Amino acid sequence: MKLTPSAKFELLWRSLGGWGLVKEYKFVDGRRFRFDYYHLNGVAIELEGGVWTRGRHTRPSGFLNDMEKYNLAASMGILVFRIPSHDISTKWLSPIIKTINERTKK
Repeated sequence: MKLTPSAKFELLWRSLGGWGLVKEYKFVDGRRFRFDYYHLNGVAIELEGGVWTRGRHTRPSGFLNDMEKYNLAASMGILVFRIPSHDISTKWLSPIIKTINERTKK
């Protein structure tokens, strides 16, 4: 059975001790912008699909919309981590968990 990128992310996230994420978090009123996952201390996670297949994130309109979304998030103090959905692995998740844990200690 092949897992969806979200299911794989969530399984690996929990196995690495990750916690406290809100799925499909709408971070600003009046816009349709959502983060795939969000931790309430200001860390967002985006699973970027279609990297090799000209998916929505790599076509011009999707790319420009993502730039607007990520710049708005940055202006609000939100740290956005982007993970290629074809390579959900410890390599990408461990630094995110470390950052969340460090922000939580403050």
